[in-house]
Amino acid sequence: MYNQLQEHLNKYRILAEEQFGFRADSTTNKAIYKLINKTLKALNTNFIVGGIFFYLEKAFDCLNHNILLSKPKFYGVNGKAKSWFQSYLDNRWMKN
Repeated sequence: MYNQLQEHLNKYRILAEEQFGFRADSTTNKAIYKLINKTLKALNTNFIVGGIFFYLEKAFDCLNHNILLSKPKFYGVNGKAKSWFQSYLDNRWMKN
């Protein structure tokens, strides 16, 4: 099922190019490399570089699950894949 979901996301170009992690050949290490590379290029051409970074460990727990579960249907993900997302979110709540 994971492979079918990946194929669907890739076929319809659902995920942004900037989405790293949980994708084939798109690791978080590549995200770090891209950030450092772009920063160094900007600095080498005398651009001012700034960044805002967030610690998002619990961000996922803060999302409204009903809204989150409406997204797979919007992107054409149905059946077992949608049920997979549903089962993951069942009985989960924000932790302190």
